[in-house]
Amino acid sequence: MHSLSRDQDDASATEAATLSSLYSFLALTMRYPDPAFCTEPFFDAFESLLASLDWPSELAAVRAWREWTPDPLDDLRTAYTGLFITAAPGTTIPPYASIYLDGDGTLYGRTTERTRAFYRERGFDLTDETEPADHIRFELEFLAALAGEARFDDEERFLQTLFRPWFVRFQEKSMQEARHPFYRVSIQLIDFFTKEEQ
Repeated sequence: MHSLSRDQDDASATEAATLSSLYSFLALTMRYPDPAFCTEPFFDAFESLLASLDWPSELAAVRAWREWTPDPLDDLRTAYTGLFITAAPGTTIPPYASIYLDGDGTLYGRTTERTRAFYRERGFDLTDETEPADHIRFELEFLAALAGEARFDDEERFLQTLFRPWFVRFQEKSMQEARHPFYRVSIQLIDFFTKEEQ
């Protein structure tokens, strides 16, 4: 009996570490592109993940993008800015929960405060104040932290009450507006891994 319990503990720890790594990786895809992580190994890992999921069309799109793009970092910065920061009216896809849930289309609303409160109640807080607490990158980093500590109940609660309700709308808009293969596929991956946890 003792060894079975130890095996279960090992399996749970492995699951927690894997899930934490996935969330952390997905959080990177939603950060403003930086040479610290936008490297060949990062893009190779992105392709490996797609291959492991058996997503051939998404993998082909990302490979084609890498082949024809002389400067992936510069290309991603342009795409990120156009999609998530500034774009033609009505085509920007803000990566903040409050935009989709508070009803007034503004930042730092009730949802931002609820999200920050959820972080703090579980012993976490933001060290980076460059964006509101409900930016998708911070939410994915928070999920990575919870998964890393095998706090699966908190993870599930956060997904169901604060993440999925707005992400579904964000994803819908992204699939309409995002043309860049890296971001289209990243958002599909986030959907896949957060939906699987529900």
